[in-house]
Amino acid sequence: MAKYLVFLLLTTITIYNAFAQGVRGTIYDENGSLLPFATIYVPGSGSGTSTNADAYYELNLPQGKYQIEYKFIGYDTQIKEIEITEGFTRQDVYLAPQTLLLNEVVTSATATDPANWMMRRAIAKSSYHRQFIDGYKARVYVKGKGRITDIPFYLRGVLKKEGIDTSTLIITESVSEISYKRPNQFKEKVISIYASKETDFNANPMPYIAGSFYQEEIGEAISPLSTKAFKYYKFKHLGAFMDGNHLINRIRVTPKVDAPNVFEGEIQLVEEDWALYSVDLTTQIDFGIKFRIKQVYEFIDQASWMPITHHLMADGEVMGVDFEFDYLASVSNYSVQLNPAFPKQIVIVDADKKSNSAKEENLSIQTLKKQSGSKKEVVVEDLSEIVEQFEKNETDSLEKIDVVGIYDFKIDSMAFNQDSLFWSKVRPIPLSINEKRGYAKIDSLSILRAERDQADSAKNAKRGTFQITDILFGGRYNLDSAGKNQFIIYNALLSTQFNTVEGLNVDYSLGFKRKLPSTIQNVDLSAKDYTYYNSPYLLLKPTLRYAAARNTFTGKLMAKYRFSTGNLALTGGRYVSQFNDLPALSPLINTSFTLVWEQNFMKLYEKDFLQLAFDKRFSSKWNISGNLNFEQRYKLLNNTDYSFINWKREFTPNIPNHVRLIEEFQNQRALTAEVKLTYRPNVKYVIRNGVRRPIFKDAQQISFGYYKGISELFGSDVNFDRVELEYRNDIDFGLKGTLFYDLKVGGFLNNSALGFMDFAHFPGNRSFVTQADPVKSFRLLDYYLYSTDAQYAQGFLFHRFRKFFITQIPATRLFGLREGAFANYLYTPDSKNYMEFGYSLEGILNFFRVEFATSFEDLKYQGWGIRVGISTTLGSSVQVNVED
Repeated sequence: MAKYLVFLLLTTITIYNAFAQGVRGTIYDENGSLLPFATIYVPGSGSGTSTNADAYYELNLPQGKYQIEYKFIGYDTQIKEIEITEGFTRQDVYLAPQTLLLNEVVTSATATDPANWMMRRAIAKSSYHRQFIDGYKARVYVKGKGRITDIPFYLRGVLKKEGIDTSTLIITESVSEISYKRPNQFKEKVISIYASKETDFNANPMPYIAGSFYQEEIGEAISPLSTKAFKYYKFKHLGAFMDGNHLINRIRVTPKVDAPNVFEGEIQLVEEDWALYSVDLTTQIDFGIKFRIKQVYEFIDQASWMPITHHLMADGEVMGVDFEFDYLASVSNYSVQLNPAFPKQIVIVDADKKSNSAKEENLSIQTLKKQSGSKKEVVVEDLSEIVEQFEKNETDSLEKIDVVGIYDFKIDSMAFNQDSLFWSKVRPIPLSINEKRGYAKIDSLSILRAERDQADSAKNAKRGTFQITDILFGGRYNLDSAGKNQFIIYNALLSTQFNTVEGLNVDYSLGFKRKLPSTIQNVDLSAKDYTYYNSPYLLLKPTLRYAAARNTFTGKLMAKYRFSTGNLALTGGRYVSQFNDLPALSPLINTSFTLVWEQNFMKLYEKDFLQLAFDKRFSSKWNISGNLNFEQRYKLLNNTDYSFINWKREFTPNIPNHVRLIEEFQNQRALTAEVKLTYRPNVKYVIRNGVRRPIFKDAQQISFGYYKGISELFGSDVNFDRVELEYRNDIDFGLKGTLFYDLKVGGFLNNSALGFMDFAHFPGNRSFVTQADPVKSFRLLDYYLYSTDAQYAQGFLFHRFRKFFITQIPATRLFGLREGAFANYLYTPDSKNYMEFGYSLEGILNFFRVEFATSFEDLKYQGWGIRVGISTTLGSSVQVNVED
């Protein structure tokens, strides 16, 4: 079958070639070596192409005479006059290495490297370039290929079943119509896709193509044209060369600190315009994945420099799997509209060289345009301020609605159905020999996949019915054909734990779920925050808990209503709870430490309770949550001392270790209420396909909580009032790294009567393995030692360095290792100014964090410890949720 498809493809292409016309050939250097991915451009047409991996190109052109430019970074541009008649004209090209002009000829005699003043001008003009283009339309052809270069032994069998091994070449092609409208509104319509199957079209490089190095960041890496570029980069002038009438400056970009999310390589700038001529930069993101980005620009319609070819290469290793991917994009059929409010030429001059006639106060884009002469002069210091003021005054500014960009992505319904004749017409970059072989293998694999998918669909249908293993592993079963009503068995193994109070214990939960009609249809999702529009449902979830050491059953029943912007849940029963129900300690960690290390950190009490809880999300910025809770509390004792290994330790009693004696709470009744309001002031949004989604890059967050013990009502024995204010943020110090901090203050306005579980508790830790947020947790503090019913304050500082001790060695940074230092503080009337100081090394094997911590009380040394955690985005923790 695969041979037949290849024969059919070759036959179709042969027929097409008999009627096609244009120019084709191979590009070499002067020694005859191939120059793959060179750029070919037809001035005046807005169109061009690139050579493939074999340095071969084809460019379809109507009959006529053309001037065609041949470019390759580091080589002189060559222009050929070619006449196209019937069929294809053969034109091989040999490019000579660039001839650089002497620095002293093209630069001023300054003490510093001329690249510095060049970059200051380019950075000052980057905002101008963003606003100068009012909009454009173009066609983009993207060809992506990749392969797995190394597979660990434990994954080889799994991937082999998918038809993937180190010899498999994965190829995708797409043709898109794109358009851009200022400010930052981008549309893409994919009109054709060739992939092994539809789900393979998922590694789209369009974010890089739609992005711009004139922005502050591209792909989360700091652009060399960012306003903060001099904090991160050193620049060196490598010389200059002429391309037609344009003087092009070559500038070396070197990061001051080799670390992820900064670029290294070369950019080329057009003198006077200070626009990009070409880019050849590499960067590395988290997990050690490396990217190389090459772009070539052309002077479209003699008005603006626009990228016509993009070459994106990526390689790295994730979970032992090594991979490499290569994307080549060719942009053609440009139609560019300039911003009518902007003068076409702005020349940046030194302040002392600016002509007197051009000097005036209150400069703006409007006053610049009114100046006489075709070239408007402005000093570096003024240009950024002028453009910034223009952006603020725009009536259609997205910033006014906190939106950073609007992106529409659409795949045409016929995109996967185009035949080989269509691809022969639209493919501007010919397939290389290896790519043709890869397509042949893809076609044969597609047939095998189709047969396997058919078999898998039968298996999936079977999984929708009850299997005996579902008793332990859980399952979901539709009770009607529409899937609106479901019966759920929750995974019992995930809820099986061990502690010294209950011994082996297991929660067995069932669920009855009814999906409700969505209200999203009636909402303008471009104006509202889609992220917080849930799919509504009703859930009834009974849970039975068995404790082997107590030989006791307890349980609870939850009735939950999830509406579009929040949740409302009523839960009641008899159950166990930690004294700090945040919780103080993950049951999974407590299980492992109890059984393996003979240490029981978790402290429990039992309660008969009824709780009404709610949360309501007004937007990504505002959130409110709270609960009303009634419980009758009972003491629990240890009932087992079992562990796998006898370390000759004694388990501690099931009473929190506190600096003061804990008052008796047996049969205590408590009616409590709490409410918490959270505000994130600097959330920005992106609108994708008409749906508004938040971008949580700014960590700033403010929270206020109020906690109330209600006395006498329903026999309640508690009476207290507590307030709490928390502030969280980070500060970027550039090369010095980033400081993350979390500050909290609170206290009891009234502490007439309360149980120990009503105290203010703090995020302590005694296990050497932790899941806690590193910016919101103590490393060595006992979980309950300084819990208080008075005033308190806590602060956490975590500074992540770009370069510190181990990371002075560049290779360690490129492997994703990151160093940090932290300081934690706790004040209560009993805490003796408790403090911690420590060192953190993150990114070990990509995922782990190791910390060394010391503790002090009243500046007196108390002890030290080593902690192992999971590397997370700072400001979050790793938890396993088995509730819903």
